[in-house]
Amino acid sequence: METKLSKRMSVITGLVIFFGVLKVLLLLAKAENAVGIWSNPLGKWDGEWYTWKVLILVGYVIFGLIINVLTMMFMVNSIKSIKCGEFFSKCNANILWWSAPIYFLSGLCVNNFPIIYGATRFIMIYPDTFFTPLLLIGVAIIYSAGVRLSEENRLTV
Repeated sequence: METKLSKRMSVITGLVIFFGVLKVLLLLAKAENAVGIWSNPLGKWDGEWYTWKVLILVGYVIFGLIINVLTMMFMVNSIKSIKCGEFFSKCNANILWWSAPIYFLSGLCVNNFPIIYGATRFIMIYPDTFFTPLLLIGVAIIYSAGVRLSEENRLTV
């Protein structure tokens, strides 16, 4: 049975998937721009910090892809849960728990991406690198409590 909520969630999920795919394409284009597979590389790959530059680029791509996939999975699982009559699912709680450390690692790579282009400062850390994962952990705690409460309610009824 289609409810208004599941219809709205379907539209929102469609938008999240559209912008998630767009972000993945932009992420890959930025990585290609730095490496120069099909064009001249804009990244400065000679000189010092070569290993760090490679780790930052690989982490930027891998963690960026994982964050986008987790976001899309969260939305798709939410629609499935709502259609089954649930709002909180264990799968989404796990996604939230995993997204916090991955977002932290992704943030470190994004903040330090200018090193690939020759920035002289090394290991740049901004407050959002810590704040957003802490916020995700808080949401995961609340969401996990919702999962437990919904399981208890199902058992009582």
